[in-house]
Amino acid sequence: MRTRKTLLLYSAVVLLLLPVILSVSCRLITRNTDSDKETAPMFRRAEYFVTNEFGEMHHILVNDGPLGVYVRYPQWGGSTDVYIERWAYDTFEAAVADFEDALAEDPDAAGTLNIQFDSQLVRAQFASIIKRGYFTHTHLAHPRTIAETFNIDIAADRLLDNADMLDFGQLDFILQLLGEKIAETHPDAEPFLVDLDASWLSYLSLSRDGLVILLARGAFLPDDMGSVKITLPYDALGSAFLLWDVSEELPNPMEPPVPPTLDGTPESTPVQPQAVDTSRPMVALTFDDGPSRYTDKILDLLEQHGGRATFMVLGNLIDGRRDALTRMVEMGSEVIGHSWDHRNLTKLSKTEIRAEITDTSAAISAVTGITWPMFRPPYGSYNDAVKAVAAELGYAIIYWSVDTLDWKHRDPDWVYKAVMNDVEDGSIVLLHDIHGTTAEAMIRVIPRLIEEGYQLVTVSELLYHRHGGLEPGRVYYSGK
Repeated sequence: MRTRKTLLLYSAVVLLLLPVILSVSCRLITRNTDSDKETAPMFRRAEYFVTNEFGEMHHILVNDGPLGVYVRYPQWGGSTDVYIERWAYDTFEAAVADFEDALAEDPDAAGTLNIQFDSQLVRAQFASIIKRGYFTHTHLAHPRTIAETFNIDIAADRLLDNADMLDFGQLDFILQLLGEKIAETHPDAEPFLVDLDASWLSYLSLSRDGLVILLARGAFLPDDMGSVKITLPYDALGSAFLLWDVSEELPNPMEPPVPPTLDGTPESTPVQPQAVDTSRPMVALTFDDGPSRYTDKILDLLEQHGGRATFMVLGNLIDGRRDALTRMVEMGSEVIGHSWDHRNLTKLSKTEIRAEITDTSAAISAVTGITWPMFRPPYGSYNDAVKAVAAELGYAIIYWSVDTLDWKHRDPDWVYKAVMNDVEDGSIVLLHDIHGTTAEAMIRVIPRLIEEGYQLVTVSELLYHRHGGLEPGRVYYSGK
């Protein structure tokens, strides 16, 4: 088994070089999809409201080249981290190997690997993680659904096997309960519930309400039902559930781990007024891919120094961090969409593009009460179809003029220099509030920008004062 240090080094090499990688065994489940992409969005949005209660969010991100990669996975500092990280990289490597075969046949091939995760804390002792996503490229007849679950005994610092959670000596009883629950919640699935076996219990996940069984899309039930999550209440499972006595009253869940304190204390600077002085230089800091556990640290810094920013959020992360969005608005910052689940919009149908934009805006509006007529496409990728949908919806597309590459160089000094070396009046700066190193860099960046005379404004403010407003379908790079 690799040591953690070796694994991380190997992972870095993979990301930088993308070598031809031997195919490895991972759970890629082929599914059929409706051939009419215009009427069949790939995922049901309701499946992808994400809860992140455990671990720090890590990413495998490749946003240049023909294969777009966005893989999220948690790490919490225990020995089980290596298994979760290995699964993420094994899945990534298998996709790269598959895609390189496609490139050998067609140099113009393009693909996407997108994996999200949910995590939940249960009984102050256990953590559950559900991984879900898809892989597709030009030469695949149908996208492949990806699914995996991890359950962790936090106190013992070990992964739980399915046999640790269920008494498979009572398999018939468990399957009968599962079948009844599926038929109750999905009546149209009844014809497919004749031959249930242990394979239906491959993906188990603990939750506060009961044991969750994840049925990956197209694996057991009709494809048009999507990925199905069934919860078997603990009291219904009775003695078939092994981790605790289900007759006991469940204690309150453990509080999510507190984010680590970042080094450094922001210098004291005069509070910046909310009004915009058009005679002075201004800059719009923008933060992609959140909200995350580091977002509040950035908001603390903005609040202390009287600055504002624009947060480009993912729709499926909103429900788990509603307070962060409320705080952004109360501080005068703004929240715009960055898609629902970080899919490359240029590889989607117009129906799917529209859903990525409008579903995210609806989720933002449900929390803030405001809809901002702008969005930023993942990877910065847009084409005529994306612009056409944006124009139809009345949305502008927000790009950037300063790319800090903070996702690639996880170094506060690098981020600080990248901002300060290239910033000028009217800049839109690309950052990511999912990285602790970026939040740490802001300890220096925010007061230094104000010290140099910049007003930290939102994108809307910048474009209103420098362009007279927003034009639907137009791509904005800066305020110049």
